[in-house]
Amino acid sequence: MRNSAKTLLPVAVASDALSAKPSTDLDHLPGPRGNRLTGNLADLLPNPGPFILAMRRGYGDCFTVGVLRNRRQVILTGPQANRLVLIDEDANFSSRWGWDVIHDYIGRMVLVRDFEDHRQHRRIMTGLFKSEALKGYLAHMEPIIETSLDDWHGEIDIYARQKQLALDIALRVFCGFEQDAGNESLNDDLSLVLDNVLARRSVLPWSRSWRARRARDRVRRVLRAELAGRRVGDGTDLFSRLATETDDQGRRLADADVVDHMIGMLFAAHDTTASSLTMICLKLAESVEWQGRLRAECREIRDQTGRDTLGYESLDRVPLLDAFFREALRYYSPLQFIPRRSIRAFEFNGYRIPANAPILLVPQATHFDAAHFPEPERFDPMRFITDARPDPFAFIPFGRGSHMCLGMHFAAMEVKAVLYSLLLRYAMKPASSKPVPVAYLPVVRPARPARLRFEAP
Repeated sequence: MRNSAKTLLPVAVASDALSAKPSTDLDHLPGPRGNRLTGNLADLLPNPGPFILAMRRGYGDCFTVGVLRNRRQVILTGPQANRLVLIDEDANFSSRWGWDVIHDYIGRMVLVRDFEDHRQHRRIMTGLFKSEALKGYLAHMEPIIETSLDDWHGEIDIYARQKQLALDIALRVFCGFEQDAGNESLNDDLSLVLDNVLARRSVLPWSRSWRARRARDRVRRVLRAELAGRRVGDGTDLFSRLATETDDQGRRLADADVVDHMIGMLFAAHDTTASSLTMICLKLAESVEWQGRLRAECREIRDQTGRDTLGYESLDRVPLLDAFFREALRYYSPLQFIPRRSIRAFEFNGYRIPANAPILLVPQATHFDAAHFPEPERFDPMRFITDARPDPFAFIPFGRGSHMCLGMHFAAMEVKAVLYSLLLRYAMKPASSKPVPVAYLPVVRPARPARLRFEAP
């Protein structure tokens, strides 16, 4: 029956007509002059947030900055801009062309689809993240977490460990792969692609982009080799369910679409979750007080349930842990830019922005705005407990609107499950008195090995 399902066909949408080359008609917009070759990259790297905030104070909520060869990008900031672009009531902002830099590597995942084409694919995928599905994923996730944490004794590189754990969870819960030596090479390939997404395109052998494309092809081959069996199987992992899921007209995803969506989800589950868990651990290692508060919260649940793992029914019973997670997302939003392209010309903040303009929203612009988060430079999880809820369009670590992160609840569940088990087992301390430098692009992570010491609490 599954083999006879019709295939979901591509849908023509307005962004199909956009030129791959974005508009350069941006000279009328304010913004800092950039270097002819490097634009404003010297100011944007390694952390674009402070520079964007300074430019916002000088130019307002609409200005441009330059990237390589000083190609101008339109920066829109503030809750009003976030709402305009992310809710997109006029269907005027293309995610597909905003994310054109990753097309070569991740294909046509749901993130890079627009309008009705996007809605069709998202409708099929939404069921994979409903509560019953999440409950099953957590049950499969918990023994992986427990096994992984068994050897987190002594001094370890926390980012390397969190990446490995996130990959193990993604491969086994998302893909149904058993843990074996092949996962290590898949981890290397996924990392190689992500680390070189922003590399200059080159066909020269052994260039960064050449190696990344070869790694991309290896990941694709692994998934394609599995797909035929998943089409006729009855697996409960996300890959198997995606291969057999149909819409209300009985249509299923084409093979290429299943592979692209799986690659996209592997990247999201692998790198953004590892990023958040790493930065949370680094912050916890700095604060004996907060470790104690969160550990006490986890111990209370363990005393009540008798479980060493969190359990689905307890996910909403850890308000302090949840607040710490939210504050880490505010302080270290995994993605620094949310890109779009305009389909038609529009006006914002008194400026006319042309069709096909490259647009960037910047989560840090509102996450570090004192009007929404008092004393924004202070890391304070209690702001999500005691303060009034911020404007929903001032806090956008997962985006908003129709392209809001599909795996948001899965990611929150995974982070809580890992931290619950970790805090019950270990106390964390910095292995060095030197602060760990942070790289913010393409995903927030330590700029060098970040070593923590794990001891009995």
